[in-house]
Amino acid sequence: MTIRRTLAVLATTAALVLVGAGAASAAGSPHFIKNATGASLSGTSLVVHFKEAGLPSGATETITATAQLDATYSCVNNGGHVPSDPKKTTISSEVSESGEFTAGKNGNVTGSLTLSAPAAAEVLSCPGGQTSTLVSGMWSNVSVSDEDSGAFLAIAGTFTF
Repeated sequence: MTIRRTLAVLATTAALVLVGAGAASAAGSPHFIKNATGASLSGTSLVVHFKEAGLPSGATETITATAQLDATYSCVNNGGHVPSDPKKTTISSEVSESGEFTAGKNGNVTGSLTLSAPAAAEVLSCPGGQTSTLVSGMWSNVSVSDEDSGAFLAIAGTFTF
């Protein structure tokens, strides 16, 4: 009787271990889907689209988009023209935006985050009759990462406006 009980306990334990391992591996390895992740310009902002797979159903993930911004701001007169001796400045900084996203039943998270250049008035002060304006820029070194799962993907390309 003791041997049967011991075998039953061992069989039950083995079954629980196998079920637990199967459930743990069902979520897979979190990763961004390369052909479903990318970036595009919307005016001067960069919109980073992403799809992450391999997550547990219902998991809440903190996704962060990051890019390098090199931008030129200039004073523009009321006629919309840059004066012959313009007051201008160039910035180079890393910009990032984060958001919370919940994985669906299939373990996927799909979404987008928008990176925006600093407002012109915050970067450059212009004399009377002129307005500080973002005149050109380029986004580069774009990436998306999941702060919770550790998934990361660099997005190729530069985006000039």
